Amino acid sequence: MFRFLFVFISLIFADSKVEELPIGFTQEELENKDIIKQWTYRTDPPVAPVRNIAEYEPMQGVLIRYPFGISTSLIREMAEDVIIYCLVSSGQQNAAYNSMNSSNVDMNNVEFIIGATDSYWTRDYGPWWVVDGNGEYGIVDFTYNRPRPNDNNAPYKVSEHLDVSYYSADFISTGGNYMTDGFGISAAAHIAYTENDQCNTNNQSSIPLPPCAYVDNIMNEYYGISTYHVVADPNGEYIDHIDCWGKFLSPNRVLIREVPSSHPQYNMIEDVVDYFQSVPTSDGGLWEIFRVYTPSDQPYTNSLILNDKVFVPIMNSSWDDEALEVYEIAMPNHEILGFTGSWQSTDALHCRVKGIPDISYSPFQNGDINMDSSIDILDVVVLVNFVLGSDIPDNMQTILSDLNDDGIINILDIISLINIILGVE
Repeated sequence: MFRFLFVFISLIFADSKVEELPIGFTQEELENKDIIKQWTYRTDPPVAPVRNIAEYEPMQGVLIRYPFGISTSLIREMAEDVIIYCLVSSGQQNAAYNSMNSSNVDMNNVEFIIGATDSYWTRDYGPWWVVDGNGEYGIVDFTYNRPRPNDNNAPYKVSEHLDVSYYSADFISTGGNYMTDGFGISAAAHIAYTENDQCNTNNQSSIPLPPCAYVDNIMNEYYGISTYHVVADPNGEYIDHIDCWGKFLSPNRVLIREVPSSHPQYNMIEDVVDYFQSVPTSDGGLWEIFRVYTPSDQPYTNSLILNDKVFVPIMNSSWDDEALEVYEIAMPNHEILGFTGSWQSTDALHCRVKGIPDISYSPFQNGDINMDSSIDILDVVVLVNFVLGSDIPDNMQTILSDLNDDGIINILDIISLINIILGVE
């Protein structure tokens, strides 16, 4: 029922859209902002344990929309390796095809998802992906923090196109203000709490913010997030998105922007750096923090990791080469590519593209409990500690440890693991 009503409303709004919307609120949207709350609804969560997919995991495609927010040269580069999933209204599909085809995009790697959109920020309204306790991929949706019904409905359109399960959690969020490590840790700026009335807070300055049980419980139940780092946005700008200043590069590496000490945002940014130096990674270690210099608020953190390539927004600035070098050092096994565009400090490449995970990919083999791509005696040691209660598995380790799929981690799983190592199983 909710879905039917929402699609109906979307169609009405689609006919009224006459021009591209800004990334911020229009005056009309500010006056109608309360409609966002009316769109929230909740389905049953995915089967536990749930794991949220990180950006740096294997991707089969990217989600964009037409009219494009990125250059066709960037689309052409991405289409060399993955499928371009392009949201487009039925009346504009030919135009979208011709635009890409005339720019020598490999059209064999383009799929159209028919559906109107309100804007090109697919990062902000696009689907968040999970793997459930059965190893099945699915989309867990949120309510987009803009009163834009067509954008808000995009994740459902993607789920239908790819024939994957769709879930909805009743909270307000936006994809540009979210990053996850893939192992139960996520981070966001303060609007992750303040835009949800259930949090009952207007706190925009704490690092971190006091926990909000309502949102934190949703993140745990629907996304498998056990640790949610919600911090004041150090940029202090209208958009309050984490991708404007930070980015997880791996499960233990994070990139944070750097500014001169004279910059008005310097102290807050350094406070965020200090915070990440004080909290552990998913394996209990320390974050390796990389800094990219943005003296004129260049959007270098607003990049896209796409398998073995990293697409970085550059500004034809004297600092571009240094920014690309930081990525080369931090991600040595990746090809680092710089692309110009209509970038701003609050709106760049990452905002306009959303990865689609490779749903045929299983990141780790059952039994590889320490996730080092090898099943050996070290995994037995970890499993024994879980059984004895001297250590607690995270969500992914729970999946990898329950070798007989009985929902319990016990001595029977240890026996199965030893048999795997000995070649008996």
